[in-house]
Amino acid sequence: MKCYDELKDKVVLITGGTQGIGEAVTNCFTEQQSQVVINGRKLDEKVQKVIDRTGAYPAMGDLSNKDRATEIVRETIDKFGKIDILVANGAAMSMNPFLEQNEDEWWQQINVNLTGHIASIKAALPNMISNGGGTIIIISSFFGTLGWKNATGYGSSKSGLLTLGQYLSREYKKYNINVGIIIPGVIRTPQLNVDANDLGISYDEVCDMYASEIAMARLGDPEEIASLVAFMSTKVGGRGLSGRHVQVSGGEYRTTPYYV
Repeated sequence: MKCYDELKDKVVLITGGTQGIGEAVTNCFTEQQSQVVINGRKLDEKVQKVIDRTGAYPAMGDLSNKDRATEIVRETIDKFGKIDILVANGAAMSMNPFLEQNEDEWWQQINVNLTGHIASIKAALPNMISNGGGTIIIISSFFGTLGWKNATGYGSSKSGLLTLGQYLSREYKKYNINVGIIIPGVIRTPQLNVDANDLGISYDEVCDMYASEIAMARLGDPEEIASLVAFMSTKVGGRGLSGRHVQVSGGEYRTTPYYV
């Protein structure tokens, strides 16, 4: 992975930094010798292994609680004196038909994916402004750009993140704050178990099915997203891609799934 000297000692908060894309981003910034803070819902054995391996500082808590989302940012600032980079990656996903999904379950996705990140970004911005700039990287999803069976809550939240990033980039560019929006396609992470369960097939089967629809004939790797996050956190990458939707899909541009 390419190293960027300017990322050394930067204070980076990664929500959902304990598995999948978030864990890859944690690994990436650790390699960059940044000061890394990771958020997850709770401190368990798996999370502890990530902490032991990377040396990241844990700031646990459920992002669906706006107050806790705010406190996580304040905890980061209290510990390290500032926040240079916020990677808004934490996510909740469940799949059910719109009329059948439990209302609390539906709104949990909105509250984690969108509302929680609005709260954390709002808490981080004053510190970034006072420090002369910063970077916010929002991890959305291609589910936020298309219609998809049984994923209205997740898709709505991820679509909201796309618009949020665009508006923030316009509003805060005068403070030297860059806002990047990444749209991952199908990435090989544990979250694909949700798709597999919804379709009634195995994890390996859903991976093979999705890969068959992608031009590159393979799923994306979390490390590919992490490398882009690092580049977008640099001065060159941040300025060049701020406010843009960068899709990492392996050539997949479908708009509606053809299977039911």
